[in-house]
Amino acid sequence: MSRSKGVAVWAAVAGVAALAGTLVVGGVVLASAEDDGRDGWVREPAGAKAPARAGGDPSRDTVAAELAAAATAAGLTPDAPSPAEEGELADCIADWTGDGPADDGRLAALETALEERGWQVTARHGEPVPAVALTSGSWRLEFTNGGLVDKLSLVATRSGRTCDEAFRRAEATRAPRG
Repeated sequence: MSRSKGVAVWAAVAGVAALAGTLVVGGVVLASAEDDGRDGWVREPAGAKAPARAGGDPSRDTVAAELAAAATAAGLTPDAPSPAEEGELADCIADWTGDGPADDGRLAALETALEERGWQVTARHGEPVPAVALTSGSWRLEFTNGGLVDKLSLVATRSGRTCDEAFRRAEATRAPRG
């Protein structure tokens, strides 16, 4: 597993396993389901959300394809592909990593391309590491730009009993950091 993929996977594991909904990428806390904006996240007004996604909950393969298609539509270049997640987390994580940080225009184009594919923006975070949180069905996507790995990173995690339990088990069995 590449270093950036490893950071993204363990960030997703830590985020879901914390039960409070916290997601950490590259050591930076990105979001918490219970936060009220004190952490720098600005929640989207409830009325600004798009209608629910037609066709039901997307599969992991569908989410991965949507991330890649949205990035391509925004003119972004992928980094070397990471191996797909295996084991019980295989259906719980989808990701895409760019070959570096993206400029503001491409970030706006990425957000538009994701919304066109049924993703709904739920929150935004400014500096020091700009990020956007979106949802689609049981999937939560956060994309960050820059940070410790200095790349555009899209990490989608699926919620629900099966994935929540898999994330908790993965967190409980992971090696200590340091």
